[in-house]
Amino acid sequence: MNSHEPIEATEKLFTRTRSRDYRDWAHFGIFFLIIAVFTLLLATHRLDRLEDLVRDGFLKHAAWKQTHSDIALVEISEAAIDEIGPWPWPRSYHAIIARLLSEWKAAALVFDLDLSETTDPKNDSDLAQALSRIEAPFYFPADLRPQKEKKFWVHGIPVVLDTGEGKRSWVHVLPEFEKQAQGVGHGYLSPDPDGVLRRFDPVVKDGKEEHLFLPLRVASDYKKDPAFAPRDWKPLKDSGGKILIPWNENLGWEMTRYSCSDLIHSFYALQKGARPVIDPGKISGKICLIGPTASGAAELKTTPLGTAYPKVNIYAQVLNAALTGNWIRPVPFWGNLLCLLGVGALTMFLFVTLRGAWFFIAGLSLAAGWFLFCFLAFTRGHLWFYAVYPVLLILCLFIFSAIYVQIIATREKSHLFHLATRDGLTELYVIRHFRLIMNQIVREASLRKEPLSVILLDIDNFKSINDTYGHPAGDMVLKKTASIILHFIRKRRPFREIDFAARYGGEEFIIMLRKAGLREAASVAAERIRKKIEETRFEWEGKLIRVTASLGVAFLHQGENVPDSMVHRADAALYKAKASGKNRVCTENR
Repeated sequence: MNSHEPIEATEKLFTRTRSRDYRDWAHFGIFFLIIAVFTLLLATHRLDRLEDLVRDGFLKHAAWKQTHSDIALVEISEAAIDEIGPWPWPRSYHAIIARLLSEWKAAALVFDLDLSETTDPKNDSDLAQALSRIEAPFYFPADLRPQKEKKFWVHGIPVVLDTGEGKRSWVHVLPEFEKQAQGVGHGYLSPDPDGVLRRFDPVVKDGKEEHLFLPLRVASDYKKDPAFAPRDWKPLKDSGGKILIPWNENLGWEMTRYSCSDLIHSFYALQKGARPVIDPGKISGKICLIGPTASGAAELKTTPLGTAYPKVNIYAQVLNAALTGNWIRPVPFWGNLLCLLGVGALTMFLFVTLRGAWFFIAGLSLAAGWFLFCFLAFTRGHLWFYAVYPVLLILCLFIFSAIYVQIIATREKSHLFHLATRDGLTELYVIRHFRLIMNQIVREASLRKEPLSVILLDIDNFKSINDTYGHPAGDMVLKKTASIILHFIRKRRPFREIDFAARYGGEEFIIMLRKAGLREAASVAAERIRKKIEETRFEWEGKLIRVTASLGVAFLHQGENVPDSMVHRADAALYKAKASGKNRVCTENR
């Protein structure tokens, strides 16, 4: 080996170190890029739909405080409709219910009834009179509905003045009912795009009207303080400015419930001097939510609990939260952002420092730990941290790290294999690895009866080049000669047709030509290489160095399945070329 080859190896080591530094910076750079992408997704709420689905699952396991004892649900159920008569009932029945509940000292009456249009004058009058006499405060909803088209008829043909498309208008109960009410609140509930009702608007403003959500209005009056001023809603609002409904599937069982049919029967029983069906003492001090719950009479909304609730039950859920404080409190954007960045930084640190099985265990444990934290924070403390964004971030960082580690490991193996099989100066195969290849190819050629030839090349007077111009000049000659050899062998073909070259030792090279007989190997390949070396200008520090080479050629004989004899014959041919005056090609004796 030339004495200056260690210098070449050192330079390559420095180059490889710099390359590793660049890869490390690229590794961290892509980590930061992934975190930045998830920060953008968080800021634009692109994955909030997945967060909703996860929160839906958490809701079924949430532990809520005790139901407020002053809420009572007065239902117009299917059983009541079967008993009293088909829906809608005459408004005289509503008058009876309102009058009786007021006499029994109900704290407030909240109606969820469609009283926006006139019906029978006597029934409307009965209800108006009953409302004017009751002492308990009562409330009506104002709903925001799509505006109906405006049209008139000409000879039986409708003429549309305004389609009303995309427009909404407020729908109130009749003025003679509403003017006597304690207050009005909106009952507008808009499901999410998947049809599930998860949140409500605390205030709805459309046109000149602005209304607080009906249960919030009732709770504010009941507590006799402005409990739900805008500054108080801010911590409860999600990214869309709405408040999450704290669905409690146990609320229906824990809440006091009465049937409207029992109230009507109690009224007529009292008229006859009989004992009422319902104990009046149980109504005293209650906020009574009155509305239909029967599927044919009520507007049902799909909930995250997998059931459909009528609007009066939704009012009960929100009113209970307003009185007990059982709200879901979303963590603000900056809090979720800090959590996302913290999880990303910790994940990056673990994935950079850990390898092997610990790498997988760390990623899995971190994702499971964050998900468990979000679950416990929600079910125990009713705090909603984003669970999906950090978990997906961990997953993406894990996938990238796994791919990156695999690529780097493959490149390292390839590099180590290259170092083990290639000569550091000429980049040709080392003779040790070349022998393994040659043994295999000789066996294949023998079995397939394909021609195979070997060329041994020796640079003429190489010692004098080193002595005259120095070892760096010798290194230059070796590298340039190797480059010429590579140029004249077939290396960009299918594997079964490519040729191989190696540094045999010192200034000697060996070339193996597949599917080439002795004549082709000698007159085509070997002669072209010799001629090219002779014609090439080898310059060192402005001085021209004359370089020639001698070549010996041999081929694989029939019946040979090891290369030793063939190489020995090529070596003999090379010796003959040297002895015959050098700078020539000689073949084995046949």
